[in-house]
Amino acid sequence: MATTNNQIRKNPLPLPASLARRNKPELNFVKLAASQTATRELQARILKPGPREPRIVSSAHGQMKHILLTYPAYANGEYSYKQVYEDLIRQLPATTQFTILSHPSVIGDLQAVLDLANACDRSTIVEAPEHLNFLVWAEDPYIVVQDVSIKPATVFLVEPYSFRRASDAAIAELVAEATHIQSIQSPLYFQGGNVLIGDDFVLIGADYPENTKNLIQQSGNIIVPEDTDTDTFVKHLYEKTFDSNRQILYVGTELPVPQETQRQISVDTEIWTEVIYAGTGTKQPIFHIDMLISLAGRDVNGKYRLLVGSPAYADQILGRPPVEHAIAEIFDDIANNLQNAGFDVIRNPLPITYVDYPEDKLRLWYFATANNSLVQIDENHGNHVWLPTYGHGDWADLASIDAENKRIWEELGFVVHQLTDFHPFAQNLGSVHCIKKYLERG
Repeated sequence: MATTNNQIRKNPLPLPASLARRNKPELNFVKLAASQTATRELQARILKPGPREPRIVSSAHGQMKHILLTYPAYANGEYSYKQVYEDLIRQLPATTQFTILSHPSVIGDLQAVLDLANACDRSTIVEAPEHLNFLVWAEDPYIVVQDVSIKPATVFLVEPYSFRRASDAAIAELVAEATHIQSIQSPLYFQGGNVLIGDDFVLIGADYPENTKNLIQQSGNIIVPEDTDTDTFVKHLYEKTFDSNRQILYVGTELPVPQETQRQISVDTEIWTEVIYAGTGTKQPIFHIDMLISLAGRDVNGKYRLLVGSPAYADQILGRPPVEHAIAEIFDDIANNLQNAGFDVIRNPLPITYVDYPEDKLRLWYFATANNSLVQIDENHGNHVWLPTYGHGDWADLASIDAENKRIWEELGFVVHQLTDFHPFAQNLGSVHCIKKYLERG
């Protein structure tokens, strides 16, 4: 049992249930295949007409024209995230439109947020039933494509074969019912946070193509033609569903990735439980690649730049020994693989830190990620990035990390907008990129 003298780090307020862990529950292929009712419902939605010529909306390229947010309820005395949303909306371009799904009990707070951010006249609030348990993570339950075969292009929220986190699978239908946006189901498995869309390519975390193959084997939801390699066929389906004009590239490692572990530690002579490796994937150091990779556009020679987080770099800046459970070697392997694939890889600091729950004698380790950012690369409106920050309160030591991430982006020619404290989100395996969805970019 390890003994630690590290300082206690606490949130000032308890977090609401709507900030639940972004990676829960995990997909259960056996239960999904055994559920005949769920299978019939999914297959019926998959048969709905979809886009004839899909073009996926980029994660970085083009002016931010229209963004989807979710603003679920919270109780009195809980962390409300009002300040985070007000700060974000106020700092985003003054021309950006918003569609926001919210519970009736907090619509008054949301309207106050929009008023403070001068965004009321460019925002549409979609009211959800109070009992519907959707979360803040608007990025994940779908990807967004435009059907460019018609003018003006129709926007589709394309949902995966299954998405079982709380009631988040209902978000697309609620938004579609209240707006011109349409929703459709795909036989593939994916989540928005594990997909990053560049100018002519799409990065997909390697875990989800593997999940799709498992779905094929367990449920038979996709018929693979005879004499056809399953891996090749699955990649073709991703291209056909997302965008036939963009190359699909998988991001992953062949190194063993440790899974979430609890162990006992001693804190001030008391026995505590410490949680490490929270949110790791199978072939990924974090279950969603938007937590460790940022798109930064092309350099003067036309090579595409990727920022890949480095826990080791963060340890150097903080002047501390390497933290073993930060699994820096796996992040390094991801960076090397992307460099070998032809990208210009730039490393930025990605610190691992922790939050304490003294009443439960619990310590949870997580990554305070700035890679999970909002990026705008646009010839007419300039290159901008919106970075979450972490050098606040009990984590004031991370201000040096915030400063270094700002410097790196500025050296790449970006105007940097530093956002407020995102620790409550990062503790639940997300940050600013996870709480929004780009619906339209120019």
